[in-house]
Amino acid sequence: MNPFSAVELLRQIVAIPSVNPALAAEDAWRGEKRLVDFLEPWFGAKGFRTERIEATPGRPNLMARFGAEEPEKTLLFESHLDTVGVAGFQGDPFALREADGKLYGRGACDTKGPLAALMAALDGETLAALAKSPVQLVWLGAIGEETGNAGAEEAVAAGLRADECVVLEPTDLRIVHAHKGVCWFTVATRGRAAHASDPARGDNAILKMPAIWRILEEEKEGAAKAFSDPVLGRPTVSVGTIHGGTGTNIVPDRCEIQVDRRLMPGETAAGVLEDLRRRLAAVPGGATVALLKEGLPFHTDADADLVQRLGLAIEAAGEMPVREGAAWCSDAGVLSAACRQTVVWGPGSIAQAHTADEYIERESLEAGRETLRRFLIGSARA
Repeated sequence: MNPFSAVELLRQIVAIPSVNPALAAEDAWRGEKRLVDFLEPWFGAKGFRTERIEATPGRPNLMARFGAEEPEKTLLFESHLDTVGVAGFQGDPFALREADGKLYGRGACDTKGPLAALMAALDGETLAALAKSPVQLVWLGAIGEETGNAGAEEAVAAGLRADECVVLEPTDLRIVHAHKGVCWFTVATRGRAAHASDPARGDNAILKMPAIWRILEEEKEGAAKAFSDPVLGRPTVSVGTIHGGTGTNIVPDRCEIQVDRRLMPGETAAGVLEDLRRRLAAVPGGATVALLKEGLPFHTDADADLVQRLGLAIEAAGEMPVREGAAWCSDAGVLSAACRQTVVWGPGSIAQAHTADEYIERESLEAGRETLRRFLIGSARA
């Protein structure tokens, strides 16, 4: 077996557990450091200059640079190193297995498959072309994407900048040149407990939630007038959970919902929550709002140079170049603030991310490797 093939490289990195600590049931699976310990010497042996950025103790990000010390252009690739948990996974999640052209394992698709495609693309011809060019290639392995954007934020805070950025995620080889952001938050109502035999003595916190939902819809519709986009559509809002009350015969004195609000380019979580707090003041007894998570949107012009060059590489590798926006979000939102042009791209399907039978198709993985090889050589010669 070729130790430098995309499949073999994927086998090696899937075998190294790197479950996000918030999602890991076992210490042996927890954290990204083991994967960094493997990747740092791997990139070093290729001639990359490596650096760890460890703002979160025990969870290093890894930066690897190749090529010009004072480049005319810096080209950044980013992979998040963490995976989701493995509860319910079918078979050994850390032993890559193949069946009917599909490669199964935790992270095989999201996002160790795209990383393996990049690693396999860094062959002798590719590195020789880059070594002769004024382009510096940077790869960032980032922690904590599955529960936020911690690693990308830490790298940008440490000074990471680039002219162009390709965030490696499974996109079915489609070029995602824009995606929405996300704002997760809670809304809680307060009431007054009483025995259910005499509910008029209480103040039912659950019954205030229909008014809350109407306000959430009104805020979203108001935002749509200012932030609708021909690529991304409109902002959306969804209530994911609701918790209230302590017993059937007790008037509930508290109710809380968790809300998913998708952000358009130009929106921020702070702006959305400020507007909501103003609107929610009209609810009897008021309501409290608390941010859980923010993921930033991004938008690169569909005709940008990065998009066009990647499209040419996709076509040269025998695939159809497709440009689109996405409703989900990634580290691209954070990195786009530090990079002139940004896209999200990679082999594998986002539909397979986080599933109990996560896989990437061998054909897609190989197409990803060939596309990246052509893209890197083309970027070096441009």
